[in-house]
Amino acid sequence: MSLLDLIRLIVRYFWHIAGTAIILTLLVFFSTKNDKKEYATHTLLNTGLISGYSIESSSSGRIDYAKTNNELENLINLATAYETHKELSARLLAFFLLQNHNESLEILPENYSDFRESIKNLPISVSDRDNEESILYQIIKIRDRDNENSIYDLINSKNPFFGLEQLSTLTVSREGNSDMIRMEYSSIDPRLSQKTLSLLTDIFITQQKENKEGQTDSVIGFFKDAVDKSDRKLKGAEDELLKFRVSNQIINYYEQTRFISGNKQELDRQYQEELKILAGSKSALLKVEAEIVDKQIIPQLQSRIAFNRSEISKQTAQLTQLELINDTTFDESRYIRKSNLGATIDSLKTEMTSIASELILVNQTSEGVETKDLLTNWLNQVIIKEESAAKLQVMDVRKREYEKIYDRFAPLGSTLKRLEREIDVAERAYLENLHSYNQARLHKYSSLMSSNLKVIDSPYYPDKPLKSKRMMMVILAFLVGLVLPLGILITLELTDSSLKNPENAGNQTKLKVAGVLSKQPANSEKHMVDFPQLNKQALNLLVQELRAKTSGQDVPREVILLSTQHGEGKTLLAESLKAYFERFLSSSELQIPEFTFKEIDAILHEPYAQKDLQNASIHLLVTRANRKWTAADKHAVKVYSKLAGQKPLLFLNGVSVDVMEDIIGEIPKRRTWLRMKVRQLLTQGFKPATI
Repeated sequence: MSLLDLIRLIVRYFWHIAGTAIILTLLVFFSTKNDKKEYATHTLLNTGLISGYSIESSSSGRIDYAKTNNELENLINLATAYETHKELSARLLAFFLLQNHNESLEILPENYSDFRESIKNLPISVSDRDNEESILYQIIKIRDRDNENSIYDLINSKNPFFGLEQLSTLTVSREGNSDMIRMEYSSIDPRLSQKTLSLLTDIFITQQKENKEGQTDSVIGFFKDAVDKSDRKLKGAEDELLKFRVSNQIINYYEQTRFISGNKQELDRQYQEELKILAGSKSALLKVEAEIVDKQIIPQLQSRIAFNRSEISKQTAQLTQLELINDTTFDESRYIRKSNLGATIDSLKTEMTSIASELILVNQTSEGVETKDLLTNWLNQVIIKEESAAKLQVMDVRKREYEKIYDRFAPLGSTLKRLEREIDVAERAYLENLHSYNQARLHKYSSLMSSNLKVIDSPYYPDKPLKSKRMMMVILAFLVGLVLPLGILITLELTDSSLKNPENAGNQTKLKVAGVLSKQPANSEKHMVDFPQLNKQALNLLVQELRAKTSGQDVPREVILLSTQHGEGKTLLAESLKAYFERFLSSSELQIPEFTFKEIDAILHEPYAQKDLQNASIHLLVTRANRKWTAADKHAVKVYSKLAGQKPLLFLNGVSVDVMEDIIGEIPKRRTWLRMKVRQLLTQGFKPATI
């Protein structure tokens, strides 16, 4: 939209815009006529969130600004909360009721009538024995009884003294980037403004302290319960482990298993050694028996020493059992027994040697070895064999015992590990909860130290009222009355998708625009525009376009006037063209008309024959400018063009006068000198000065 289009739009709807502005201005002027003066006061509170000192502030010098901003927002929301304002309203009412009873009301005289009107229907009886707290109790009791009582209605109204809507105008904000909070309030009475902020400060500080204590107490209680629960769980896990150790006779599982494993490895080593000794003794016996010539002597010797062999085997087994016992403390009885067993074995060996000496005759083998030495060697190997066999039997029993011990201790390790893991988890949970409990207690006392709000500036008594904003509101209303309708008109103009002008019509219909005709008023004489001259110029352009389109064709040339919808203006156009030719053509030219015009009904609604279309020189589609071009219109014109063999020309009917100016040039109408100069300035621009 160009500047010229904007000015045309303003001129066209000038009285609508001006009327809206005047009406809105008068409305604001008369509605604010009886507004009372307002008196404003403020108070300043120091929160100490940044500059204050607490227990926690000594442990770290860093300040969490995000937390600080959140705390300040919480304080501001607390001061502006509905419950805070509801309590403030009740306290204000109690204060002024007591003052009114004591005849010490300190409000301005012009506000007496409003105050008395506010409290005249209240069911509150004030006596000489009452104070603010007793009156407040009566107010709260009646207010919270139901939603249909005079006190509830008064508090939840627009009353300038006690209404919540009036109290909602109270502003609470952060003072710059500091940790201070500023509260501001304005009302119709200076004493009311001062007392409102004074009571709000008291309520605000009390609620803040209660909130802090309530928050920390709930957290401390939570962690105290968590500590007790984790302590019970830890003691239960420890008792379970103790019961498990006692029932399975475990003092130190890992040392015991290490000791058992070491003993078993040593037993395995000794067992292998004894196997070697046994195998060696057997081999040596076979060799000695093969070298002895007198084969009868060995059975005799075996029968004589059978008892000794058996006793040596028994005594060796007992001695081996005693030797396999590994005790960390000295046992004298076991030591004596081992010595006796060793002596008994030595005695049996000596006896066996004596028996062998009695049976052996002095002779030599083929290698020159005496038979006596061979038998002695044989006897020694027999003794070694018996001792090794006895030891191996004891070791086999001991190995089976170790296997049973392994079978017993293997599952105990997993169970013990699980119990110890449960104790570890319970202990860590207990220590964590205990730490959190101590931190919560520390945070409580730190919060109580740092959340003490201090009043820096007490609410003062405002002597002078605020400057009236009435004139500014009137001016603002006038500006809004101008801008709002103009904005709506511009929006409607920009979003208008109707054909409205030749450019839009050509883009939407894809047809060439042959001519336009303005919307005709009911009484053209009352308008400044010369509509007969305007129509003449528009029809002249249409006729020239028709002549150019049919140049070289024989006369008369048939022009079919068609439309897609009813009421598009075909008949009006035909009559206008007929009047145009009768007025501006000579009688000789009228005898043989240059054009003949034929109308057909709306092609979307009425049938038409193809033979009626083929002889026409021009097909002129007439459509209104204030309508939208639909898909049905496009399809109907497409089918018509196929039947007619050519696309029709478009004639736009009922366009605005402003659009006509873009087609035919300057609109013929009466203009004042000022409008002529403005138009010249907008259309031609400033001309440079000549020297």
